[in-house]
Amino acid sequence: MKNLKSEAYGYIKDMFAQHNMVKRIVLSFISIIVMGFGISLFSVSGFGVDPFTSMNMNIASTLGISFGTYQMIINAVILLYVILVAHRGLVGVGTVFNMVGCGYTCEFFQKLIQPAVKNHYTLEIRIPLLIAGIITLCFACSLFFTANIGVGPYDALGFMLSRSTKIAHKWIRVITDFTVILIGLIVSGGFTAIFSGSLSEIKNIGLGTIITAFCMGPLINTFNKYVSAKIFNVDYEKISKDVAFFMIKGSIVKNAKPLYILKAERNSAINSYGLLK
Repeated sequence: MKNLKSEAYGYIKDMFAQHNMVKRIVLSFISIIVMGFGISLFSVSGFGVDPFTSMNMNIASTLGISFGTYQMIINAVILLYVILVAHRGLVGVGTVFNMVGCGYTCEFFQKLIQPAVKNHYTLEIRIPLLIAGIITLCFACSLFFTANIGVGPYDALGFMLSRSTKIAHKWIRVITDFTVILIGLIVSGGFTAIFSGSLSEIKNIGLGTIITAFCMGPLINTFNKYVSAKIFNVDYEKISKDVAFFMIKGSIVKNAKPLYILKAERNSAINSYGLLK
């Protein structure tokens, strides 16, 4: 119990060591709403969604429960694993926002958008929806990552697997994305549709899924540099190209050195990276 209290105190202290914490929390919350809106545009376009969402939508549909509820459940399971084995730098308020809000927000916007395009469901409508979904989702992800108060459970899982297996994160992400797509295909009958030649019966997987797998990274980095970094008044290029890895690195340092050394190093790092501007 003493260790649990100490760890909980560490989570809170780590998060509030950053400047403009209220701003970070508010913008992180807003980013989840925008993220759900972006995913709903993807879904309504009919070109598929990102790999993790595709699995969750397919499983939720097979089980007969809402996507938002299933997404929250699977994220909670992943988060429990991360909390038990991860360094605390991966988990924060933003992780909870992501776990609870993303699925339900997507469902909400999808119910609003779907009827509006129902009678005009042509490529002239679907392609703009796909493009809008890509841009919106990448911006939301950039805002969420740059807020730096926790990563999503699925993202945290990828970082932890990369660290434990010593495999580069980009390859771990390919493996996990491919795995969740396969799971979604299996439970939704997608493989049967493929082998029977009925590709139109494949659910939630398509061009949009491929685009998110290969194009989101560069687009998110662009938003990081030209938009999100300016919103938060930080220069993340000086820290790392990957915010989450910086968070892990910071946690490893904190867990490995005496407190008086950590405080001095943290103050020096904060001043060097301009996080107290």
